[in-house]
Amino acid sequence: MTSIDEVEVGDELPELVKDPTIPQLFRYSAITWNPHRIHYDAEYAETEGHPNILVQAHLHGAVIQELMMDWLGGDGRLRELSWSNVGRATPDRELHVGAEVTAVDPETRTVEFDAWTRTSETTCAEGTVAVELFE
Repeated sequence: MTSIDEVEVGDELPELVKDPTIPQLFRYSAITWNPHRIHYDAEYAETEGHPNILVQAHLHGAVIQELMMDWLGGDGRLRELSWSNVGRATPDRELHVGAEVTAVDPETRTVEFDAWTRTSETTCAEGTVAVELFE
């Protein structure tokens, strides 16, 4: 169980590593009704100046959420999640997902985080997360 007393500013969550594949990105585009060809057609993506197809913006948010929910388990709930995509990820690179505690409020049982996705070359998304821990 995650206890509010065990969480401190500066703590980092165990990193989540994702390996996005071309079929996975195609399916994610289909299920989210995202028809932009940069997510499933490498030749077209190159015409827009990208090195390969791109991981969808919303997938970055989804993997940040996955990291947080894995950490919380049944011990809390996600209160807020926001992120901005600041770089790009492609299916030929591992996507590393992380978060660091930036605030702990024992009274409201709220923990705030800075969160991100990164490849070995660049930061892809930056965001903030707030969770509430149960007693």
